[in-house]
Amino acid sequence: MSFIIQPTCAGNEAPHSGNLHYSYVRRQVTDTVAANGDTQTQPKPARSVEVLLAQLREDDVLPSAHDLVVLSDLSLADMRRVQEAWGTLSDACRLHVVHSLVEESAANLHVQLGRLLRLALKDPLPDVRILAIRGLWEDREADLVGPLVHILNNDPYDSVRAAAAEALGAFVLAGELDELSPALAMRAEDALLAVLHADLEPLTVQANALESIAYSGETGIRELIEDCYYSHDEEMRVAALRAMGRSADVRWRSTVQTELGSPDTEMRAAAARACGELEARDALDDLMELLSDESKAVRLAAIFALGRLGGRRAKEMLNAMSASEDSDEAKTAEHALEEALFYGDAQGIPLFDESLENWEDDADDWEAW
Repeated sequence: MSFIIQPTCAGNEAPHSGNLHYSYVRRQVTDTVAANGDTQTQPKPARSVEVLLAQLREDDVLPSAHDLVVLSDLSLADMRRVQEAWGTLSDACRLHVVHSLVEESAANLHVQLGRLLRLALKDPLPDVRILAIRGLWEDREADLVGPLVHILNNDPYDSVRAAAAEALGAFVLAGELDELSPALAMRAEDALLAVLHADLEPLTVQANALESIAYSGETGIRELIEDCYYSHDEEMRVAALRAMGRSADVRWRSTVQTELGSPDTEMRAAAARACGELEARDALDDLMELLSDESKAVRLAAIFALGRLGGRRAKEMLNAMSASEDSDEAKTAEHALEEALFYGDAQGIPLFDESLENWEDDADDWEAW
């Protein structure tokens, strides 16, 4: 599949304010934990890095995550020790170390794996490289753009390239928010667009590239999403719906609301999430109905969307869902309710340019054929 995209223009468009949401909330949580010394504490390693590495080389029994946290926030000296020892560890050991620590970091804000996971990006095992990429999902340091672009362009495994395409979206967004240099943001965008232009790329890689490039405010992205939405490939159509939500373009609201009634489960789930990201308040009743959908993925997406929409009815429903016997639904509802309450006082502050919702494009080439 290949696409035609208009040349990019100077980046003078305002950042997509709707995309500020998650990073802002995460920073609020981090700041609160740091200020209050709340529920999480810095793990206390039971041994030194040298002792742990010796154990990893010699023992058949793999250490617990508690013992592995000594690899968190490595000093330069300890990082050199890990680099020297990494290649001597078995495949199973390296996979265990990275998997355990990535899971631990998701549960504990104090576990910092930046240096270790940068090393793991070069691991010979594709599963380790994928875990490293996903473990770095919050890390927007400029030095990651080059390695991720290299992986996207050169890794022999499609699954690893797809993970890199997904991860580059954070850097496209950072560029839109002026948190990354324009040159690096453009490097990420150019790599993603090259994937979408290519004729023989795997759909999974292209789908992730589309979702990531959707954060860009450059000319032609809307047309690119439109082309994929009308694709014959279901995977690209689902990706297009996800891209619509990420684009913060309110002109997609009617499209994503219509797809809430799709017979395809993935399409309904993607549409529900996009309705939340685009704050499509007209979709409230439809989202309420999806809370009883046969698909759990759709129900969870609808719960997420209600948290974004807020309002009395949504909060009442989320409060009821937080008592669900399904633990995933209950937990998602609790988080969504917290989000709705957190932003309850900001309901009058517009995040989107509502005047664009009914704005019609001029007839472009992509509409004429």
